[in-house]
Amino acid sequence: MMVVKVSLRGLNIVKGRKPNTWYVHPRGGGPALIKGFVGTREELLRKLEEPEFLQTYNRPRLLRRLAGDLPMETLGGFIHWFTCGQIDDAMDGDGFPKWRKLAEATRKDYLEAFDYLRPEFDIVLKDITQPDLYAVRDACANAKWPRFADQMIAALSSMFRHAVKRGKMPFNPCLGMDKVHEYDPNANREWLPAEWTFASENSPLEVLIPMMTARYIGLRGQTIARLNRNQFEDHGLTGKAVRYTARKNKQAVLLPVMKEYQDFLAELTVQRADGLIAVRDDGSEWPSEKEMQTRVSHWLRDQERKGLIGSGTTLHGLRVSYAAWWKRNGASDAEVAALIGDKSQRMGTHYTRHVENEVSITRAFARLKDGK
Repeated sequence: MMVVKVSLRGLNIVKGRKPNTWYVHPRGGGPALIKGFVGTREELLRKLEEPEFLQTYNRPRLLRRLAGDLPMETLGGFIHWFTCGQIDDAMDGDGFPKWRKLAEATRKDYLEAFDYLRPEFDIVLKDITQPDLYAVRDACANAKWPRFADQMIAALSSMFRHAVKRGKMPFNPCLGMDKVHEYDPNANREWLPAEWTFASENSPLEVLIPMMTARYIGLRGQTIARLNRNQFEDHGLTGKAVRYTARKNKQAVLLPVMKEYQDFLAELTVQRADGLIAVRDDGSEWPSEKEMQTRVSHWLRDQERKGLIGSGTTLHGLRVSYAAWWKRNGASDAEVAALIGDKSQRMGTHYTRHVENEVSITRAFARLKDGK
């Protein structure tokens, strides 16, 4: 084999054994950038000048470049603007005005997705097509996991909406994409009574607090993490009510509190001067909502491996349990939605669809018993 040096730094062109066959390798080692090219040397050199190869050639350098160094018309440059520079750990003052208003967990998920895309940062936004996104998404699903790949597309879709508004893209290519992750209809299922009895009697306090709050107030994790005693006030119906604004949809809620939670709060041994309720066993606050949820999830999975609870128990599933309890006690779908801090009646239906199935089955058996 014959080695030919070229002007592009860090490359070796290797002539193969077969006539007019060429290989291009990084000089420092690694996979071939071009493999088995058939043609003359001049044709190969012309291929090295094509934008597609130059993008591949420059990719290792791009991985070391800050997104802020790229034009706003590129994926990396717009990500820098959208994240107010947080993608580069800069947190500039300029950028998307609503970035800081996103939930901390949402920002973290977006940044992880965007960082995965760093090799693609030099792509011009208006040149991105849906087939391109499918290729990147499928590669991501294989390299990491399907749910992460879908979250990456969701993060891009959210950002591309603003790119379209600002004239950087003609349309949002994420719209209409299907998901690679297969939805589990039993995800975040309602807990069985025996599971709740075991968990409520055996979990450490830092796990029990968020679980009790989800089960008896129906809050999302992001609201649980910041819940404060000062949000509770006297109420004529149950004695106490909690006033909160759901972070996800900005829905303002005044919710009478069940006696079970009032008793739990009254006996809670961990008391902080600032009134924060969801704290760790040592009284410190959780660094983030995600860490609180992860702690709960890890404890639940440990109990599942021991055979003490079933699979599929989650913190969010206790919110479903709260909604299902209300449905069984006569609440309409619209009332359930209001009770869990959702604006849409559709969510009340979604959270309690399994209860409706139970009612239908019971009704069918009742007709059989009555001989109808």
